[in-house]
Amino acid sequence: MNIKRLVRERSAQAWKFSSIYSAFSKRNKIVYGSPCFKKQKLTEKEKKEYLDYWKVVSPIVNLKTVEITKSISGIFDKRIVPEEFLPLYIAPKLNSDKKVQFFENKSIYNKWFGIGIFPKDFFHKLDNNYYTYDFKIIEDIESYIDDNITASDFPLIIKPNKDTYGGQDINFVDNKVQIKKIIKQYSNLVVQEKIEQSDLIDVFNEESINTVRVCLYKDNNNVMRVINTSIRMGVDGSLDNLTDGGIACNIKPTGILNDYANGKYGKKYLKHPNSNFVFKDKYFPMYEELVEVSKEVAQNILGARLISIDMLLDSNNEWRCIEVNLGSQTMFLSQYAAEPFLGEYTDEVIRNLQSK
Repeated sequence: MNIKRLVRERSAQAWKFSSIYSAFSKRNKIVYGSPCFKKQKLTEKEKKEYLDYWKVVSPIVNLKTVEITKSISGIFDKRIVPEEFLPLYIAPKLNSDKKVQFFENKSIYNKWFGIGIFPKDFFHKLDNNYYTYDFKIIEDIESYIDDNITASDFPLIIKPNKDTYGGQDINFVDNKVQIKKIIKQYSNLVVQEKIEQSDLIDVFNEESINTVRVCLYKDNNNVMRVINTSIRMGVDGSLDNLTDGGIACNIKPTGILNDYANGKYGKKYLKHPNSNFVFKDKYFPMYEELVEVSKEVAQNILGARLISIDMLLDSNNEWRCIEVNLGSQTMFLSQYAAEPFLGEYTDEVIRNLQSK
């Protein structure tokens, strides 16, 4: 290998390692500094058990992740994944095919997966060119909006069709004037219907769209498995994304909600602060159907073995998919509830990482 190339690759690896550990360190400091956080130290036995379990992946194992999850949940589990390991080792191994990024472009959803499961598209903007829902070129976008969007179509959602995180740049519009103004601000976007959610989901918080983050893993036998699920809810008018101020409650494999929800930095909520919905001992509606539909969607995402999708139960009590995530998996949604992100497949993933 060319020496200069080798140096560049090693430098890039060192930069990635440093930046990831630095980012999680900053986040952990916020958690530890929160007045709502009560630190529960790991025992020496727990430290040894955890380090022995994960050192086969890397000799550098951060204990902060497992200490935080133990402090929040009161439970120690050696399978809790060190947060840094997901972007450094796990995702690159399981989603090694770079072409899988194709599936994160929201404009291709209905074309690839078929009509009905994802929100209806009205038109797209790709590299500053406008296209119809089925990708025919639009010469005059303002005339197209006037002729093809009616009052009954509102409200609509405008959002970037790629490279987004945490619900950023999502716009809800109620008229054509707003559409024409907002679409000028982005070079890539999609205009979609706003799906009305089921009354069964409204009970969590009717003031926000409440989506379920479903994380899936394709095992060594090529069987798609749901490894964890969490209901995400808005708070005080926010979106359901935790980066926007929302909270999330893990759903156990049995379909029973965790006793509490969490905010981004671990704050616990025994009930929703707006709706007063109490989480403990509640069964999540249509959970078995959620699992089956999620598996069907994920099975069509070729080349990826670790997949997160955002699901919404619509007003017809049909599960719909809002978004596909292959890079950002948000592990703490499950791990704050003492549910290891990879669940019962943790040992298998570790073995896969060892066979490089």
